[in-house]
Amino acid sequence: MIEILLLVALYVLAMAIFCLAASRLPILSEEAQHRVSSLDGLRGILATAVLAHHFTVSYYWHATSIWQMTDSRVINNLGAVPVSLFFMITGYLFGGKVYRGVPRWTAIASSRIRRIFPMYLTSVVIVVVVAFYQQGGQLGSLLDFTKSIGHWLVFIGVPFNGIDETRRINAGVQWTLLYEAVFYLSLPLLYCLLRRRLAVAAVVISIVALALLWPLYGQYFSNNYIKLFVAGIVVAILEDWLKARAIDYARWPSTLVALAVLVLCMALKPYSKAQMIILAIPFALFVLGNSLNSLLENRGLKILGEASFSIYLLHGIVIYVLFSVFSIYDFQAANFLHYVWFLPLVLWLVASLSVATYWGIERPFIRQRPRPAAPVTAV
Repeated sequence: MIEILLLVALYVLAMAIFCLAASRLPILSEEAQHRVSSLDGLRGILATAVLAHHFTVSYYWHATSIWQMTDSRVINNLGAVPVSLFFMITGYLFGGKVYRGVPRWTAIASSRIRRIFPMYLTSVVIVVVVAFYQQGGQLGSLLDFTKSIGHWLVFIGVPFNGIDETRRINAGVQWTLLYEAVFYLSLPLLYCLLRRRLAVAAVVISIVALALLWPLYGQYFSNNYIKLFVAGIVVAILEDWLKARAIDYARWPSTLVALAVLVLCMALKPYSKAQMIILAIPFALFVLGNSLNSLLENRGLKILGEASFSIYLLHGIVIYVLFSVFSIYDFQAANFLHYVWFLPLVLWLVASLSVATYWGIERPFIRQRPRPAAPVTAV
C-alpha cells in the first residue's frame, strides 16, 4: 500500500509542478484557450496516468523479466481506466459526427491520417533506431525487416531485427491504435445503422479495407473493447436529451459522483463489464460540462491534453531508453520505494518532449485543411 500511495503522491506532485510551470509559457494553442471543454484537461491526466502505469510495469519487468499486470488493481487501472476513457472519447466524438448529419468522409479520413500518422511514424522510427542500437547497428534479413515495418505501419508491434523485446521499447501502446483504426473504418457502417441511410462509396471502401486488414487484425482483436466505443456513442446520442434536463452538471453533487465512480473503478477488474458500464457515468458528466470543480479547465492540463497523443506514444520510449539503454537505475538491487522517485523526472521529460513534438510535428499537419468536398451521396 505504501508503494501505491508514494507513486500517486509523486505523480500528483510532478503534475502540479509541471502545470504550474507550463501555465506561464505561451504553449497553448489559441483555439484551446477559448474552447470550453473538460475533455481537453482530461486527456492530459489520462495520458500521464498511462505513463505512471507503464513506469511501474517497467520496474517489475526489469526485476522479474516478465512484462505483465502487477498485483495491484490500482496500478493496473492507471492504464486500463485512461485507455477506456480514450476509447469513449473517440466513440463520442466520431459517433456524434455520424449520428448528427451526413459526414464528409474524405475530410474525416484526411483528418485522422494527419492526426495519427505523422507522430506515430516518428515514434516508429525512434523504436527502429533504438532496436538497431541495442543490436550494435547490425541489420538482419532485409525481407524480415520490411515485413516488420509493414506490420508496424498497421499498428501491430512485432520484433525488429530479431529483438523479441521490441514492443517493450514503446510499452506496446500501438495496440490501442489498432482498435481506433477498426472503429474509424467502421464509421460508414455505423452511419448506416444510426441514420438508416446508405453511403455507398464509403461503405464499399470501409468493407474492402477491413477485409484486407482482418487477416492481420483478427488474432489481436477482442470484441470486449468495442463496448467502450459504444458507451461513447450512447453518450453522444443522449447528450442533447441530458442537457435538456433541469440539472446543473457542473455543480459539486455531479463532481462528487464523478470522483466516487472513478475511485470505485480503480478497485474493479480492468476492462470488466462492470467497470465499463459505470465508467460511462463520469465520462457523461465530463461531456455535459462537469470539470471537477474547474480542475479540468486548468491551463497546464490543457497543455498536456494537446500533447496527450505524443505523451502516449513517447512515454514508453523514454522509460526504455532511460532504464534499459542508459541504465540509470540498478535493478540488481531493485527496490520500488527507491525507483519510484524517478517518476517526476520521467514525467517532466516526457511532457516537455511531447509538447515540443506536438508543436513541431503534430500541429503542422493538424492545421492543414483539405479542400471542401461535397458529402458522399446517401440513399
